[in-house]
Amino acid sequence: MNSMTGFGRGSAASPLGSLSVELRSVNGRFLDVSVRIPQELGPLEPVARTELQRHLSRGKVLLAVHFEAVPGAGEHYLLNEALISRLEEFCRQRGQEADLSRLLQIPGAVTIQPDGERFEQIEKQFREALGQAVGQLSADRAREGGQLRTVMVELQQQMVQRRRELDGLREAVVGRYRQRLEERLEELLGPRKSSLEPGRLEQEVAIFADKADVAEELARLDAHLEHLEQLLAPGNPEARGRQLDFLNQEILREINTIGSKARDLDTTRQILALKSLAESLKEQIANVE
Repeated sequence: MNSMTGFGRGSAASPLGSLSVELRSVNGRFLDVSVRIPQELGPLEPVARTELQRHLSRGKVLLAVHFEAVPGAGEHYLLNEALISRLEEFCRQRGQEADLSRLLQIPGAVTIQPDGERFEQIEKQFREALGQAVGQLSADRAREGGQLRTVMVELQQQMVQRRRELDGLREAVVGRYRQRLEERLEELLGPRKSSLEPGRLEQEVAIFADKADVAEELARLDAHLEHLEQLLAPGNPEARGRQLDFLNQEILREINTIGSKARDLDTTRQILALKSLAESLKEQIANVE
């Protein structure tokens, strides 16, 4: 199990210069990669995206590339004469002196044109630094994923315990209803209670028991909690965020249905506790890749 949050960094050096790659990832429904890379290294962006898609499936990822070149090492500079001419004309129209040294600092005025051999070396550096960064990021996400799994296992166990406590409450609910009904009839009818139609009390109790029956919902909830336990087992490759999120939605659905049939305060309290645990589980699942 992996988290979607992590950080990784890698670097590589050569006679051409030093290159570093930083990766930061946060939660996201899909894999969303943003790349910040120097203009002259733009052709390497597809390489980065392909590599990240091989290792990551979800999350918002920011990749930042920094390259500090050794001046003049295997490169030449191309002057954007058209842009500089327009800038000079712009200065003249406003009665200002065109300072060429300042104009050359404007982005796009001068571009670095690497030769093929130099670019191949830089690409090799980039792949090396990117590999290190991806490795650190993956390890970071796996470490946090282990912590998430521990928290979710604890939540699952608490839900199972709350679920077991519902069994004892179910057995007592109908009995308490029968007792309250008898007491109410005694209060209202007194001695005339014996004139009630035979079996009427039992009929009312049976109707109540049918309305309050949640056996099917509890059986499905048991199955979902068991499935959750299996998914959270160490090393289970199916423990993905989408899978866990769908399962938790089913758990919440059964809890809400049981709650709608609750006929006493103790059961309602247990249902509210179960729902709170399922909501906490949802928050943790939102971090899982």
